[in-house]
Amino acid sequence: MSRINTLKHFLNQKGVVSLLLVIVLMLISIVFAFTHSAEQSEGELIINVSNFNAPRFVEDTEVKDAISKMNLDKAGVKINSIKDIEQKLNEIQFVREAQVSKDIKNNLVIDIEQDRPIARVITPSGKSTYINQDGKLIGLSKKYSARVVLITGKGAEKLLDKKFLKETAYGTSFLEFVNTLSNDRFWNAQITQLEIQPNMDIVAYPQVGKERIEFGLPTGYTKKLGKLKLYYNSIVANKGWNVYRNIKLQYEGQIVCN
Repeated sequence: MSRINTLKHFLNQKGVVSLLLVIVLMLISIVFAFTHSAEQSEGELIINVSNFNAPRFVEDTEVKDAISKMNLDKAGVKINSIKDIEQKLNEIQFVREAQVSKDIKNNLVIDIEQDRPIARVITPSGKSTYINQDGKLIGLSKKYSARVVLITGKGAEKLLDKKFLKETAYGTSFLEFVNTLSNDRFWNAQITQLEIQPNMDIVAYPQVGKERIEFGLPTGYTKKLGKLKLYYNSIVANKGWNVYRNIKLQYEGQIVCN
């Protein structure tokens, strides 16, 4: 009798195992069918552009055109294709960095960090370009104009050399100086133009006031900006605007006004 019960128990266990196996196989089939269907379906193209509260220089049409020229099937984009897309998008003007991925809905997601101009160079010969925070020349946009400090004067011609801002002592100091002006809310609003003289000295012109502000070379710009802030907080606060026409900051430990 016990052998019969043991046999029934074994068969019952076997039945349960078989049932579980069938359920598992069904689930695997469903997951495979869903995944296969998702892989075969063509998702959408999603483009996200960060613009740092600046005009959007990178248009969706530019991104779509660049991808369409690669003749890619979005449903079959592989890892190596994603790298190719990123490389192609990084060639677009004003694209600082492009990252491409695919989400669970098979959408091709493109995240673009837009280049942020910090200054616009305008030379006496009429050439003009933006520079970004890394000293890269990024050209101009036909659709938008960035509100940035203007760099003019005969010395500005040297800034058109792609290596000047990155590989010379003057260039690296000047780039740090312009980045400081761009990243400070007060100076970004107050200093509108930097004129580079033939001897490479810098003269600044403010948004408010008619002063001609002589910085000299871009070395020690932190102290010079501190003296200029002192001028605004003390001299202008007591005597008012436009009392002096020339403000000289290049002398150690003093502000010369005339």
